[in-house]
Amino acid sequence: MEDVPTAVIAIRNLNKTTGAARIALQQISILKEMGFLVTVICEKATKNTIISYGAELKIVNKIPLGSYLRRLWFNSRANAWCKKNSPTLIISHGDTENADITFMHNCVDLAQEIMQPDKAKQQNSVSKIHQKILTNKSNQHIVANSRLMANDLSFRYAIPDKRISISYPGFDSAQFNTSKKTLFRQKKRDELGIRKDEKLIGLITSGDFKKRNLDLFIEIANHLVKSSSISYRFIVIGQGVVETYKEKAVKLGVSEYFIWKKTVPEVEQYYAALDLFVLPAHIEEFGCVILEAMACSTLTLVSERVGAGELLHDELTDLIVQGYLPKEWARKVEDLMSSDNSLINYKLAKTASDYTFEYQYQALQSLIAEHLNGNIKDDICTTHSKRSKDK
Repeated sequence: MEDVPTAVIAIRNLNKTTGAARIALQQISILKEMGFLVTVICEKATKNTIISYGAELKIVNKIPLGSYLRRLWFNSRANAWCKKNSPTLIISHGDTENADITFMHNCVDLAQEIMQPDKAKQQNSVSKIHQKILTNKSNQHIVANSRLMANDLSFRYAIPDKRISISYPGFDSAQFNTSKKTLFRQKKRDELGIRKDEKLIGLITSGDFKKRNLDLFIEIANHLVKSSSISYRFIVIGQGVVETYKEKAVKLGVSEYFIWKKTVPEVEQYYAALDLFVLPAHIEEFGCVILEAMACSTLTLVSERVGAGELLHDELTDLIVQGYLPKEWARKVEDLMSSDNSLINYKLAKTASDYTFEYQYQALQSLIAEHLNGNIKDDICTTHSKRSKDK
């Protein structure tokens, strides 16, 4: 019997501020609190960050080969280290097989089927490594970040329901909360040059404008500008190449209504400035931006393939738009902008309050404890959602 349990977290890249990286760092804290000695196996990581969390760092050196071969190399090196050191618990983030718990963050095959149906059977390197990991007939437990993802993984890889849990991402309530609207709304609107009679509609994302359907957002703007009596402005924030999208706005004659910005650190101020946050994504496995906007009491409108929409219940389901017709989206925006949404905004913020970092910390801690007890539950977060709804 071990005196001190040991745990490994395998994730190729831990030097970015992505949702996956944040969850991995949170897992270090949870495991340390549970009495584990933690080793993080990475290809890229900020050493000082790992040390500050109290973990040891094992770097797998990159090899100068193609993406899939590099992924296979990382997988083999991580597995070899674990075989040699026999940790009590192995957690992977979709980068290694033979883990006890694997956290998934993307549905790469589903996204390709939706966005590039003509290339649906052409696997990229991420797809190939996911297939290798998820078709492994071991007892690994899979954690999805939404029901949307869980359903796809279960169907695509024939994973039994009992081996899949849903753990919704959380948000930082210190950064995103209802006070931000009081503090920053008018100030930020003044900075952006938004008049009092103008409605500011925004699409904020970390990147990948194609996946988030910026094309449709511009088409929605075109309908609103040319057929509404309401004055509108539009803002797009995120990393990525925007030249073709700007050209589209020019071609449609709506470029003067748009504001374009790269990713900003004080994004909560922009949520506060918005009258409506729109995410018409082709597919978004979860969409932390939706949760952040909700927490700031900002009205949101999402497509039917956004995982965060699973948090919306009762009358809030009206904020989920079926289909991708620009005219229908524009009509929905117009209806919302012509109404008093104060009660809806309140309910959005209240719903978001159940999914703070503290919630996710507790959910992950429970999941790890259940695994160690040999009795992991596939409804760990669904149960939480039901309790939140019933409050």
